[in-house]
Amino acid sequence: MKLLVAADGSDKLRSAALPAIAKLAADADPEVIVLHVVRAATEAWSDEELKQVMAERQHRMEALVADSDIAVQVLIEALPYGSDMHRYITLRAADLEAGAIVVTSKRATGLMGSLLGSIARGVLRDSPVPVIIVRPSEGTGDEPSPFD
Repeated sequence: MKLLVAADGSDKLRSAALPAIAKLAADADPEVIVLHVVRAATEAWSDEELKQVMAERQHRMEALVADSDIAVQVLIEALPYGSDMHRYITLRAADLEAGAIVVTSKRATGLMGSLLGSIARGVLRDSPVPVIIVRPSEGTGDEPSPFD
């Protein structure tokens, strides 16, 4: 099965999502694609700056997956101007023929709005494939993405 992991750049990728995938698909040998999307319109003001930002994100994501027990492909892509992040993720899942999308939740408890960020809620609502929501363990992966 091909899994698309939507990654925000936080340690939740290493501390929660990848270990959960490894447990869930121990005998399935999943194809795991980590997708990190750069908001080009707000994070880079020129093509050269966008290339630099994307190279930095590639390095960061590869460091986060380096010690994973499963093989992972990292994709760094620029969000087209005017696009919604959650729609982009769900469209890429369809393009990549992913069998499921993996997102991490917040650690808070309560109503769905406080459990999931707006991007995760949008992915859950609009996804053409099943969505696996991984909750970080207590005390791990709760810091925000360094890119927000």
